[in-house]
Amino acid sequence: MVDDNEYYAYFSLNGSFGPADITARVGVEPTKCWRQGDTCPQTLRERNSDRWCLYSRLGRDQTLEAHIVDVLAQLDANSQAFRAVTQEFGGTMQLVGYFFREYPGLQFERTVTDGLARYSLAVDFDFYWLYSNHREDT
Repeated sequence: MVDDNEYYAYFSLNGSFGPADITARVGVEPTKCWRQGDTCPQTLRERNSDRWCLYSRLGRDQTLEAHIVDVLAQLDANSQAFRAVTQEFGGTMQLVGYFFREYPGLQFERTVTDGLARYSLAVDFDFYWLYSNHREDT
């Protein structure tokens, strides 16, 4: 059996700042955050920068575009504050896709590109092709 593709997206800030300061400025709790010098549990190495992340609230079966729309809606809840921190720290929309079946392509409607531009976001694509032509039924 081949797994279904999985997708998610999140907004992130990386740099030298206090994650608690970002939370206070935007009025939203991060989904994940850490401080420079914290130990990464997966690698046991020190983090080399501060990070503040806000993830989509959708299930991983939703399209990448739907995840982006959800993250932008969360930013829109306090648009002035999020615009200020993205301009100061260089915000990024992170897109993650695990492709077990096929690559479905990626297209953004104009409202999505307008939203990315509204916050001057960079976009980072982390796509993983996990398809195997070894089939369990053969």
